[in-house]
Amino acid sequence: MNRNVGFTELIRDGLPEWAVPAFECIALLGDKLVVVGVLALVTGSDAYGRATRDYDRLVSDRAAFVLAVVLGGLALTLLLKTVFGLPRPPSSLQAVPRSGEGFPSGHAMAATVLWGALAVWSAYSTRRRRLAGAALVIGLVAFSRLALGVHYLVDVLASIGFGVGYLLVAAWATDGEPERAFAGTAVLGGLTVIATGGTDEGWIAFGSCVGGATGWWMSTRPRVRKRWLSAIQ
Repeated sequence: MNRNVGFTELIRDGLPEWAVPAFECIALLGDKLVVVGVLALVTGSDAYGRATRDYDRLVSDRAAFVLAVVLGGLALTLLLKTVFGLPRPPSSLQAVPRSGEGFPSGHAMAATVLWGALAVWSAYSTRRRRLAGAALVIGLVAFSRLALGVHYLVDVLASIGFGVGYLLVAAWATDGEPERAFAGTAVLGGLTVIATGGTDEGWIAFGSCVGGATGWWMSTRPRVRKRWLSAIQ
């Protein structure tokens, strides 16, 4: 794939060095640890609210579906990075040294999957506002990767395209059902292990996918719900 350094170089040359820490903070909105933390917060809040309202299931189908889709998206990101295996811009352009594959951008794709999923399947505010907020966050994360000099323009644009395409396929293939979503996520996790040759990252992705599915399945058991309700009272 032919990737041009010109646009990244133009942005890097036009930005003052004091802006680098700000863009590092913005990029955290697509960082894997932050994404997992947001998932834990969303799922935990949903479980707490439902436990105190005496629902049959500890986690709602909506929250479980978002969890499955985002975990699958993270696995897909690693899978694509491994398959393409394309390098980052030269170190002379990088404001913060980064190694590893550069296509697609993990931060941009993770941000697209997380904030896009929350915009589409969340129940807060209006759909238009959620989509506008998600677009803003995704755009900022994508630009931050260029501003830091760790990706080419095609990397972030393709990442957003991959992320949106993945969300559309997930919505079409699963019809919003957590069972189907977690099944697809487990498959993606398994493919990632194979593609990475059983690296630590691959196994972590697989473990996260399977662990999320197992946790959701356990949360549907009445006994688990009773224990959780007893613990918070």
